[in-house]
Order: sequence, then C-alpha cells, then structure tokens
Amino acid sequence: MNQKLWDMLSCFVLSFLMALGLTCTFAGALDLTPSPLPAAAVCLTLALGLEALWQFPRYRMWGLGALAVLGLIWLAAGGGTVVSDVMRAFTLQISGIPGALPLVAGEAEALLAVVCTLFSFLCSRRQAGSLGALLLAGGALMTVWLADRADLIPWLLPVLLSALLLFIRERIPSLSLLRVLPLAAAMLLLAWGLVPAGGAVIPALKEYADSLRQQVMDRLFFTEPRDVFSLASEGYYPQGAGQLGGPATPTDHPVMQVSTPRRAYLRGVILNDYDGHTWRNTLGGRRYLWDASGMSGQRQQLFDERLPAAGLSSSLTEPLSLSVRMLETGASTLFVPQRIRSLRTGGELVPYFTNSSELFATRNLQPGDTWAVSAPLMAAGDPGLGTLISAAAEGAGVADEELRETYTRLPAHLSEPVWQLATEITAGCETPYEKAFAIQNYLARNYRYTLNVQPHPADLDFVSTFLFNTREGYCTYFATAMTVLCRMAGLPARYVEGYLAEPDENGVAAVTGLNGHAWTEVFFQGFGWLTFDATPRQSSGQNSPENAGAGSDESPEDQPEEDPAPETPSPAPSPTPDPDSTPDPEATPDPEATPDPETEQADPAAPDPGLPLWLLVLLWILLILLILVLGLALRWMHTDPARREKRAREEGARFDLWLNDVLLSLRALGYSRPSGETLMTFTRRLEPVMPAAVPLARLGECASLLHYGRVQALETDTALARDTAQTLRKALPARCKMFYTLRRLFPVKDRRKAERSVR
Repeated sequence: MNQKLWDMLSCFVLSFLMALGLTCTFAGALDLTPSPLPAAAVCLTLALGLEALWQFPRYRMWGLGALAVLGLIWLAAGGGTVVSDVMRAFTLQISGIPGALPLVAGEAEALLAVVCTLFSFLCSRRQAGSLGALLLAGGALMTVWLADRADLIPWLLPVLLSALLLFIRERIPSLSLLRVLPLAAAMLLLAWGLVPAGGAVIPALKEYADSLRQQVMDRLFFTEPRDVFSLASEGYYPQGAGQLGGPATPTDHPVMQVSTPRRAYLRGVILNDYDGHTWRNTLGGRRYLWDASGMSGQRQQLFDERLPAAGLSSSLTEPLSLSVRMLETGASTLFVPQRIRSLRTGGELVPYFTNSSELFATRNLQPGDTWAVSAPLMAAGDPGLGTLISAAAEGAGVADEELRETYTRLPAHLSEPVWQLATEITAGCETPYEKAFAIQNYLARNYRYTLNVQPHPADLDFVSTFLFNTREGYCTYFATAMTVLCRMAGLPARYVEGYLAEPDENGVAAVTGLNGHAWTEVFFQGFGWLTFDATPRQSSGQNSPENAGAGSDESPEDQPEEDPAPETPSPAPSPTPDPDSTPDPEATPDPEATPDPETEQADPAAPDPGLPLWLLVLLWILLILLILVLGLALRWMHTDPARREKRAREEGARFDLWLNDVLLSLRALGYSRPSGETLMTFTRRLEPVMPAAVPLARLGECASLLHYGRVQALETDTALARDTAQTLRKALPARCKMFYTLRRLFPVKDRRKAERSVR
C-alpha cells in the first residue's frame, strides 16, 4: 500500500476516533445520555465524506458546493427550526434552565457530532500539526473535570489516543500511524486499567481540586437555581407568599450581627410589579459577577455608584463601613445597603448581582459567613437631603424613560379614591422629594401599626383595603401603600424587603427575626434611589424603625437646609369598598391559581428564556467567528518559518523552510517560476526589480549549490535565506501581503511537494 493511502487512512481513523470521543464527552457533560451508535454513524459518514473530498482536490469545490446546497435544502425543509430549537435549548441549559435540552436530545447530539467531526477533521491534517488536537483533548479533560463526571472518562480515551498519535506524527513524520495505533491503544488501555476502580485519592489534593473546581464554576459557569430571601421566612406572609396581609408572627431568633455606625436598611429582595395581591420581580433577573470588569458599567448604574455627581458630594454621600456576620443558615441573598462603594466577602462567598440590584452568593448562607461593604447610609429625613436632591436634578441629563415606565406601572383595577388620595397628599408640593416625604409622613401619622390584623380578603385590592378600610397593619402594608401612592404621584418607586439594623452604643446591631422589614425606594433624577420608610415608630421595637422622618411631627421645613413642604391633608374618609376597588379578575390572577412566589421566585436571577431568535443566532455566529479566528491564529503560528525552524533537525531543512517562504512572497508579487527555468536563472532574472536589500541572486546561487552540488547547508546559508525572506516580506505591498497570508494559511499543495519544487 502506497504512502498516500496510508496517510489518508490514518487521518480518517484519527478524525473519526476524536470526533466520537468528543461527541460523547460533551453530550454527557450537557446531561444528554450519549448514544454511541447514532453518534458513531454521523461521525463515520461525515469523516469519510470529508476525507474523500480532501484527497481529490479537483472535485473538492464541487463537493463542498453540493454539501452547501444540500444543507440549504435541509434548512429550508425544517432544519432551520431544528437548529433554532437546539440553540435555544443549549442557551437555556448553560444559563441554568436544564429542562429544555433533553426535549431535543437527539437533534442536539447529531449537531454536536457534526461540529466535533469538523473540528477533528481539521486537526487531523498534517498541516495542522498536533496543537489543535492537544487543545481539543485538554478542553475535553477540562469539561469532564468541571462537570465532575468521572463516568465520562472512558470516552476520553479515543480523544487522548488521537492527540497522542498526532503528536507522534508531528515529531516523527516518517512513522506509519496505523502500525503504531494498536500499540498506542494497548498502552493507553493498560494505563487506564491499572488505575484502581475507586480511583487513587489523596485527600489534600482532592480537597484542593474540589475547591478550585467550585471557584471556577462559581465565577465562570454559575447557573444553578438558588433560594431567595422573603419576609415569608420571618412570619410576615401568614396567608401564603401569594397574598400580602394577615396576622404576622415574627420571632426573635438571631439572624446576623452587624457592625454599623448608624441605622442601616439592609436590602434583601427588590420587587417591581404589584398585582393587587403581592409583589413580584418581572425584570428577567439576569445575573452578573460582581468582580467582572466587563460588568462595571452595569454595576455602577444599578447601585448609583456615580450619583450624585462628584461636584455635589457632601457628608451625606460619604461612605461608611459596615460588616455583617451570619448567625444562622439562610437563603443565598447578601444583605447590603443600596449605594455600595466597595464589597469584600469572606471565605468562599462569590457575589453576584441582578438587574434589580439584588446581591447574592452562589450558595445558601451558613453561620459564620461574613462580608463587609462601604456605602453611604442615607434615608429620607436626613438634614440637607432635599437641597442635595434638587441640586442633583438641575444638572441631570435626560430622564431614563425605561426606568420611569418600569417603576411607575400600576394595575388597571386601582380605584379612583386611591388616585384622589395621592393627589391630595402631594398637592402644593414643589419638588419630587417633597411629594415622597409628604406621602411617608401621611401614612406614618394617620395609620396604626399592629401585627395583629384580620386576614385580607382574597377578592379585594390590598392597598385600597388598607387605605380605606383596615387602616392598620405592619411594614408590608405601609411599604406597599407608599410605593403605590408614589407611583400615582409620578415618582418611580419600588418595594424592598430585608432587615433593619439598629446599632447599640458600641455600633453593633443584633439583628433578629423581629428586625425583618419592608420599605420603599424612590428614584430622583440625577441623585438615584433613596430609602423611604412609612412604618410608624413603635415602643416595642418590632418591625419598626426609630426614624424621625416617619411618624413624627417633624416635616421638611423643620430640618436645616430643607425647602418648606406643604401641610399634609387630613385623613380621607373611609368609604366602604366599592366594586371599582375589587381587582379585575382578568387583570389580577386568582390567588388560588397564582403560583407560589416561593416557587416562582426560587431563582429570580435565572436568565429570561424569551431571548429573541435573532439574538441567539447572532451569539452563535459570533462564537463561530471567534473559533475560526482562534483556529486561523493557531494555523498562522504553526506555519511560521521561525517556529518551524526551531523544530527542524537538519540545517538543510531549515534552509528549505526559509527558501519556500521567499518563493511564496515572490508568488504574492506575481512572479512564478516556469517549469523549464532553473532556480538560479529565476532569481537572477528578478534581481533587478527587487529592493536593494534583497540579495535574491545570491540566494539562488546558494540554493543551486546546496541542491545540486551535494553540499551540506551551513548556519550562514540559513541566515542568508532567513534575512532574505524577512526583508522581502516586509517590502510586500498591502495587497500582496494579503495574498501571502491566504496562501500561507491555505496552501495549494502540501509541504513535501512545495519542498521538492524548489529543487
């Protein structure tokens, strides 16, 4: 059997083995059950077809064209839908939603086999060397390690075998791989068989490896569902997480210890959508790594890191240090103030944030977990805030319409008396801050705080019933009413649940379940979000802040540097709820049919599955282009004469490498040597048209002497060829450099024929 047939068979066998191993490895890592026979059929057919096209260059373009036409026909006949479904399912899988990919498991594995076969075929070419195969093998090993799937190790054997053989072929080109294949396979199987069935485990190394894998997964591939904080865990949702209200039963069990110089509102969950029964997060919940440099702009916007402008800084905006130590097991939520300037987490906590500005870790919190933040601890009622907010608004740019639309949205069923009350409370207020402060004071002065309230009727709107009927409640009542009234007054507002930390004289707050709290954040243009707490002060200290701005007789005009605020209206009458105050059944879901938010919000940070198809296609195109660019870069490095010179064993081979590069540059300039012309004649003919620094004729004489005079090449000969090639390449015009690059990346004929042509 001639050498060409041996090469063809070896390339085919190696590409098939590598493709099959990669397909089954990646399919298993994606939680697809690998199907060896269908995958082998796809890999075998495609590898054989590609090898046949490669071995017959005359028909290569026709064959590729026929494959492209068949592919387009398949896409038009329904294949496009298959590809779209697989891409969407794969995107959901890597984003933490694993239910979609098994539904298209067969199609996904077939497409995976096609992609793996294409890459394996390219890596098995002689021109590609062994670098690509080693990278694929390393990627497969890394995939198995990150997925912690020891059961996939057998599928790595054909991948490792192919990479090993390609490495041997690169180092010993004359060796027949098919003859070495049985010996290499036997050695690999023997090595694998000698490993103990349970594996050889060194506890210290295993612990370090597991920790490292967890860090990599947390920082790069975190997509797992997680538990989210809710005041339901503190007894504030006695009627179920889908319905606000009812008698609350908080306890004084310890939650965390907080070191803070002043009262701190520690945000847990931030919700934007009110439906008449409860609050939900409908922002899609995208998650971002806190330390990711590419997400710094998103983080700065969500946490108001650049607001207000630097020229408006005051003592109010100076960051204060605050640290938290957990005392019990809890959800993954990290409790922090709103305007974070710096964040440090202890132990193995890896912080993420969502597009609702919630902060969380990649696992549930445990006793002893710690984190520290630096943040301004501002709240409505602080002296000078009104002046600062007004000054920030004057220098602000155009309002963010998307933010305003999101945080002023209200359900259509709210009755006219609620809108009328919001208008009466804010009548005469000149600034947005005065409006929000007036609403806070009105609620704190005119409604009673109590934990013992009657269950809320399921068919009535929560806010309307509280304002005109119940007229008493606890933090969730006051925070919901304030958020809704602020939105009616045109102020972007959102509902927040978390804990209120009240420090003692030593600056330490022992936070318990009684400190679970809800409040409102209002957005001011140019200033950002500000905490408003309408819950009245209570001597019992349960679920109630000790702030002077809520429930006190003070108003903005009593505080220094504040503009006068209008007098708040007297309490509105308490009409019997009319039919208009009842939520529209079509606008508000039936509570019995409403999903339990503990289940629905089990992962509000899960990516929105409704990504448009064009975006998915664009992402995949960008990924493919990135892979192609990486492949071309590796190919460029592999064909670099300087790198190949280091691997050559003989001086004559080094000389020929640089001589071939000179001839390639000449072809890029449009000079080709006729079949009957000697190399010496060719170079002498071109000498006059070459730049003065290119000793082309001298190089031709040296090459003829070496090839025909049976003289051994010296280092000086190689240096002459190297200098000539590098000088000529630098002198190429831009158009010729492009031709040179393409011919170097995609040679017309193989290396051995090119080397014979120079002789």
